[in-house]
Amino acid sequence: MTNLCEMSLDPLIGERVALAFLEVEDSEEFLDLVNSSREYLGKWLPWVESFSSLMDAYSHIEAYSLQQGMSNGGLWGIRRLEDGALLGIICLQWIHWEHQSASLEYWLGEPYTGDGYASEALRLVQQYCFNSLQLNRLELHVACKNEKSEALARRVGFVEEGLCRDYEYLHGIYWDHHIFSILAREYHSFTNVNDISISR
Repeated sequence: MTNLCEMSLDPLIGERVALAFLEVEDSEEFLDLVNSSREYLGKWLPWVESFSSLMDAYSHIEAYSLQQGMSNGGLWGIRRLEDGALLGIICLQWIHWEHQSASLEYWLGEPYTGDGYASEALRLVQQYCFNSLQLNRLELHVACKNEKSEALARRVGFVEEGLCRDYEYLHGIYWDHHIFSILAREYHSFTNVNDISISR
């Protein structure tokens, strides 16, 4: 069966953004992006509060690099093709090769939201996962009151599956999460009318 280590790690390039696996040399840029949107990101991401130093950024990237080395996922930076600016992150987590499935997380810095960058980035990851990695299922969890993130998931073809009650403890309360997924056959049907190109 195909595994991540055998795949090209070249950037995934779309019309306006490119996705490249972050390296430890990107730690300062990564930290700057989090700092520039700390309040915005911290509303939904529990790790932001304790993410405050260059070492935190280094460790975060290094952890995903190890995961990538074990063929279990990776951490892409979303970069704007126009100027190379780091806009946000997509995490491919815990690929279960036996079941051909994986989970995703994503976020953008606040100044870069609302311009379609996240939609394009997610479509690039879908194409990579379903066509290159031959996965069958991608899954993501979204806090129930995070309406913009839920709308984004639906916009790129994810289907709501159900509710995880009290899934996450954040800001002193428990948050329910919705589970979304997209299957390979749904992706291929969806892209027949929502085509996006990818190059390497």
